[in-house]
Amino acid sequence: MSRLIRLGVPVTFLAAVATFLGDLLFSNRILARGDVLLYFYPYWTAAAASLRAGELPLWNPHLFLGVPFLANSQAGVLYPLNWPLWLLWPAPQALELSAALHLLIAATGTYLAGRRALDLGRAPAVLAGLLYALSGPVPAQIEHINQLQALAWLPWLVAVLDGSARRPWRRMAAVAVLLALQLLAGHTQTLFISVVGLAVWLAARWWLERRAGAGDWRPLATLAGGGLLALALSAGQLLPTLELTALSSRQGGLPLAETLSFSWSPLLVTRSLLPGYGQSLFTEYVAGLPLTAWLLVAVGLV
Repeated sequence: MSRLIRLGVPVTFLAAVATFLGDLLFSNRILARGDVLLYFYPYWTAAAASLRAGELPLWNPHLFLGVPFLANSQAGVLYPLNWPLWLLWPAPQALELSAALHLLIAATGTYLAGRRALDLGRAPAVLAGLLYALSGPVPAQIEHINQLQALAWLPWLVAVLDGSARRPWRRMAAVAVLLALQLLAGHTQTLFISVVGLAVWLAARWWLERRAGAGDWRPLATLAGGGLLALALSAGQLLPTLELTALSSRQGGLPLAETLSFSWSPLLVTRSLLPGYGQSLFTEYVAGLPLTAWLLVAVGLV
């Protein structure tokens, strides 16, 4: 029976993701708006053409008089999960499959994090996985596939960092691989948010446990050590990107108004948490959960 229950978890996630993305996965429809159409399809098509020709896409001759390709981290040239999809499918289908794969990764990681960090039973952990992977904030980033790819690995970091204190070097290596995957996916902001959020969580837990006389600082050390190892693992992407940044028009930073131009406004809090049906909302402002989830939150707090 326990084996059947364990098997039911991935089957549940697979069925949920297939249903959620059914209109894309099982039809001839493609995503056709904004960055996915004007940015990622062209980059993924060019990268796939270079790889099929046996070349690493270092340079993009099709934009202006030519621009660096690999050094643009958002292209995700060195992200290992991109290569099989690029080589086997056209860009629109590759992107849809990547979205499905990473929603599965996100749901599974959240399930493991719920089991380890919150000591949830299987059913609540499955629900947590579905809520993280298929509620507003994560799938809203399908248009920015590199953000979705990076977000998928965040719950895995929670699961690893909340694991047993045994074999600390193995845990540090796992953290390094997960952070490197986030960096190679090509969305540095998600990596920054993940590291800062994890550090705050671990520091707060250590402080609370220390007040009770049982603080453990080793998870913080694991995160720090894993971060340093991740920089080494992703050096093939990081060094060219740093060189490009130093030579780009943004080398000195951006004016304050431009830096804040896409910031989330507190005036959008109600629409971000409970967006109305049919109302347009910039995808990076979406923070909504289903009403049933909010009801469960209320029940849990009571």
